[in-house]
Amino acid sequence: MFKKSCTDLTKIPKEQVLKWVKNIETIICDADGVLWHFTKAIDGAPEVFKRVTESGRNLFIVTNNSSMPSEAFAKRAQGLGFMIDEDHCRTSSTSIANFLKNKGMRRKVFVMGEIGIRAELDKVGIAHMEVDEKLDKSMYEFAKELEIDPDVGAVVIGRDERYNMARLIRTSAYLRNPDVIVVGTSMDAAYPFDEHRKVIVGASAMMTSVRALSGRQPLILGKPNPWILDPLLKCGVIKPDTTLMVGDTMTADMKFAHNCGFHSLLVGTGVHSFEDAQKIKDSGDKKKKSFIPDTYLPSFGHLLEFLT
Repeated sequence: MFKKSCTDLTKIPKEQVLKWVKNIETIICDADGVLWHFTKAIDGAPEVFKRVTESGRNLFIVTNNSSMPSEAFAKRAQGLGFMIDEDHCRTSSTSIANFLKNKGMRRKVFVMGEIGIRAELDKVGIAHMEVDEKLDKSMYEFAKELEIDPDVGAVVIGRDERYNMARLIRTSAYLRNPDVIVVGTSMDAAYPFDEHRKVIVGASAMMTSVRALSGRQPLILGKPNPWILDPLLKCGVIKPDTTLMVGDTMTADMKFAHNCGFHSLLVGTGVHSFEDAQKIKDSGDKKKKSFIPDTYLPSFGHLLEFLT
């Protein structure tokens, strides 16, 4: 009904929106920027989340956040007022672990990223390693003395708060071997806060530097790659034509909806605004068409009046 139209649902007749929402059986939400900002729920979001659950619709949280395992992520959501279990939370770390398991990975995985990645690898029985080090000598001396574990068969890259030159050199050294698989959590560039005056670095910074140094492009297994929901799509739990993706980023969430064949709703409480989406739509740039949302609301909370 609204495909790639960037329709502001507050500007059209309510009956039209109600008719559209009535056909939605599954709602998938991003987390940061849609449901909460860091440690605080966004106004109205818990109420909508509860109403969706009470309506009998399927409800999932799908996030590129790799900082914690899925059970810890579910507990964070619950603590902020979103009643959801681990089975309905999908993270980029979960996606990576399932991918490597599916590949039959039996060698070690070197991780440049956060604890969520390591925890999810543990769940599927994949050995992993990391080295917490700093550059205390010249780059030449560090690289010359570097010892490489020959049993490493894959490298995982995610947002890493301990990222430094030593970790970059070691990671890139493993990737000199073309037989070593390289995968990444996401290409999220930044997470703005404080009314967009400040940002936290996203995984893209690590990914881009590794690519520049090694010449290797990581396979991204978080959004917008449909692989993050592969089991649920294959078994039919999630049916694309009756599924709505709610997100705050065009490059990850809206493109993810496009890649999966979902309906899409951009909310204005996170990274991208209605004006950002409208600008891309008006540009007519075919390469960015997949970024354009079907619909827009100022917040997830605004969906409440359309849920029955």
